[in-house]
Amino acid sequence: MDVKTIILGFLSYGEMSGYDIKQAFSNSIGFFYDASFGAIYPALRKLEEEGYVTKQEVIQSGKPNKILYSITEAGREAFRKEIQTPILPPVLRSDMLVKIFFGKSRTPEEQRELLQSCLEMQRHMLQQSRRSYQKLQQHFDEYQRFCWEYTIHHLETTIAFLEQKMPALLKQEPACTL
Repeated sequence: MDVKTIILGFLSYGEMSGYDIKQAFSNSIGFFYDASFGAIYPALRKLEEEGYVTKQEVIQSGKPNKILYSITEAGREAFRKEIQTPILPPVLRSDMLVKIFFGKSRTPEEQRELLQSCLEMQRHMLQQSRRSYQKLQQHFDEYQRFCWEYTIHHLETTIAFLEQKMPALLKQEPACTL
């Protein structure tokens, strides 16, 4: 699913600014799909050109004016149509796994530091996810709750896997040079 479709989904809940949309990405689906302002604003322009959203400038005193975007009926229909398409296989991009994949090119100390860093990062992400879930869960429907619980389960499983496999990796032969 592309950024434009997800933005339409967020706007189906009500009008939002570009900042609000970025927050919605970060605070709801950011673990499995995030977007930068550099992706959001061009997508909003394209959606406006296609007639799927409208924008309204809200005058604010003492600060810059705010642009609020609203979904149109054509945008609602495009969103409904897109979410009915078949699910594509997930595309996993993981900096962590790429660095572990090439871990043999590191010294034993660097390997240990890398794996410990990976474990700490996953624990931190789990802690943040649990905090956010607790804070926001009263606003979730059952499908949103499912996604958050999936995320937390995924992080817990990743941590358990790292804890189980790290000792064996760290007992390997010294690093080879490439």
